[in-house]
Amino acid sequence: MKIRDTINGAIFTLPPIWFMRQAGRYLPEYKALRETTSDFISYCLDSEKASEATIQPINRFDFDAAIIFSDILMIPWAMDRGVHFITGKGPKLTALKHPSDLVVPNNADLMKKLQPVCDAITKTRVNLTSDKALIGFCGAPWTVATYMLEGGSSRDFAISRKWLWQDPKACDLLMQHLVSASVELLAGKAKAGADILMIFDSWAGVVPSTLRHRYLIDPVASIISGLRARGIDLPVIAFPKGLSGGFDEYVHATGCNVLAVDHTVDPFWLDAHLPKNVVVQGNLDPLAVETGGRSMCEAADQIISAFRKRPHIFNLGHGIGQFTLIKHVEELLRHLRQTYQ
Repeated sequence: MKIRDTINGAIFTLPPIWFMRQAGRYLPEYKALRETTSDFISYCLDSEKASEATIQPINRFDFDAAIIFSDILMIPWAMDRGVHFITGKGPKLTALKHPSDLVVPNNADLMKKLQPVCDAITKTRVNLTSDKALIGFCGAPWTVATYMLEGGSSRDFAISRKWLWQDPKACDLLMQHLVSASVELLAGKAKAGADILMIFDSWAGVVPSTLRHRYLIDPVASIISGLRARGIDLPVIAFPKGLSGGFDEYVHATGCNVLAVDHTVDPFWLDAHLPKNVVVQGNLDPLAVETGGRSMCEAADQIISAFRKRPHIFNLGHGIGQFTLIKHVEELLRHLRQTYQ
């Protein structure tokens, strides 16, 4: 697998390519499949349909990796936090009134509810060719906790941030519960056939810098060490979206194998401030692909140039947007493959 070779230190003129949220609403085949299921959670829990959605972008674009179709809120769903999705508004949950209010199921009950997600991985691995990697993922404890405390997404996550200051011990306990659940889920995905694991910390950028270790780095490090303690040595990609600095420290302290960065990070600056053996994933602005054309290709060229002397996985700085035209994705891939193959 080209992506596994990259993670092991190989440098390619054309790096391996996949896109976050590559199975999504910009694909007509995805939308057609989604219409056959009553709600989003049911879609994620239908292992046949989740597997089919996962493979759709591989069939269309020949990406180097597939990421299992699921959601970072499956753990809160399994914890009976009332997770549901409202069209046009996103996820909604029954908000915790206090960080200590979570009723934590035992791991066996948790994984019984989440077994269809693991089943989807097994089905997908069977239907993927051996040169394609399969990625299993979870949300990082901090990001998952914000949804549980806010009852959904937020503009500034004031409720979650206030709890960090007001009752840090209760927040620590919530983090511990989510770390434990995340280890269980990722271990289940590894057993089911995932080749690579990924941890999405979508709201890392809102944590105050003085609390970065406690709520961003330490929980992710605990997940990775928990996996290693179980003998799971699959590579782990960590995506601390919005992290404003300290990337070298983040990689060293968490033990992640790949650092994924968002589109706000200057790739030339990052390359200059990271040891050359650190594998980087990213980081084209998804709106560049939505726009298409010469500017998109030039931006992609800059990223390739910045990371040409280190192991690099080409990706977006966040998930591909639902209004992205397929011809723009094809244009980008054609440019990359013709220019750097």
